[in-house]
Amino acid sequence: MAKRLSKALRGKRRWVGVLVDPALDSREEVETCLEALCKTISIESVRLMDFLAPNERIGREVEHENSLTNDQPGGIAILQVPLKHINQLRDALQQSEAMGRHGMVSLSTSGKIRLVRERLGLPKPQRNR
Repeated sequence: MAKRLSKALRGKRRWVGVLVDPALDSREEVETCLEALCKTISIESVRLMDFLAPNERIGREVEHENSLTNDQPGGIAILQVPLKHINQLRDALQQSEAMGRHGMVSLSTSGKIRLVRERLGLPKPQRNR
């Protein structure tokens, strides 16, 4: 078995919380939209980590009272982005026409996924062991 890389040698990444267009209601549709966005701005290896569809948000208790998404329609997603591409992605997703052009808008960014989940009011997913 190969030796595991130390934390310093592993790839650096950032987590981006996004509001997804209400028309995109499945994980596959969001992944397709994300692939098109990556081709448009010439970046690779952006992963969709968490996705909560718009219909799953209706009537759901929000864990964090200051959640960024309390009054906004649409789904919520968390993206894993390599550190070297974070500026390009944030520039694309913070434009005023980002929702129409890319199907998503940036809400929050952090180096820790836990912080993005708290800001968006998402629960920690159950681990299958």
